Amino acid sequence: MSFKKRLTLLIDKHRNTKRKFLLVLFLFLFVYGCTNKSTFNYGVFLGINEDEVEKLKLYQLVVIEPSEFTITTIENLHIDGKTVYGYLNIGSVEEYREYYARFKEIFLGVYQNWPDEQWVDVSAINWQSFIIEELAKQYLDLGIDGFFLDNTDVYYNYPTEEVYQGLCAILKGLKKYNVPLIINGGDIFVTRCIKDKIALSLFDGINQETVFTAIDFDNQSFYTQSEDETEYFKEYLKKVKENGLTVYLLEYGANRNLSKEIDDYCLENGFYWYNADNFDLK
Repeated sequence: MSFKKRLTLLIDKHRNTKRKFLLVLFLFLFVYGCTNKSTFNYGVFLGINEDEVEKLKLYQLVVIEPSEFTITTIENLHIDGKTVYGYLNIGSVEEYREYYARFKEIFLGVYQNWPDEQWVDVSAINWQSFIIEELAKQYLDLGIDGFFLDNTDVYYNYPTEEVYQGLCAILKGLKKYNVPLIINGGDIFVTRCIKDKIALSLFDGINQETVFTAIDFDNQSFYTQSEDETEYFKEYLKKVKENGLTVYLLEYGANRNLSKEIDDYCLENGFYWYNADNFDLK
């Protein structure tokens, strides 16, 4: 074989090796980039409307405010291969909601750090019926795939048996729709459900905010969570996982080093997480 031919084969071999290397490198960076931003492409976007749907492009499982989206837009999200969970506030009500005045007689008190929001007496039959038969059905008719249920923390603020049983009644009612139910926060309520051995019969998973990060509400900024608080949540999430529930984390403004720590923790435990860039989840 001539030197020229041997040289040509060597160059071709080098090029093939380089191509393989670049392909592996690209796949590594793609996977790492996805997990670094949100392990398994989970994203919470409660502050956007359908005019900003492009922000959902990189995510597979997204949480949205259903009232800001049309059935057509949600259908298009499904065509793009996305699973869409809808936000449903079952323990409080915001002043901007059109049904706010309808439930004034069952308000329990102002939500700390959210002055335009009121805790609701979830033991009230009219509230339970509204959530289950009206609001949930209205959102499901839009085509959402599951519910992201907020403010079961009403049981932390008003720890009565009536409030606990009221939340359980709402969850039992929502179960009839046969869609996944994810509890946002509510560690005290969830812990009691686990203790009472009814957690899996009421909901499918939990989303816990600020395990590794924290929010300064006065300055609307983020910082690293205290070690004690992080350890508390880690122990709590361990129990949640042991009881067969799916775990999601929602963090705020985690830097690269902290994101890597969260990534490692979530990948080790099979959890999903999202690193929000802003306070309003836009």
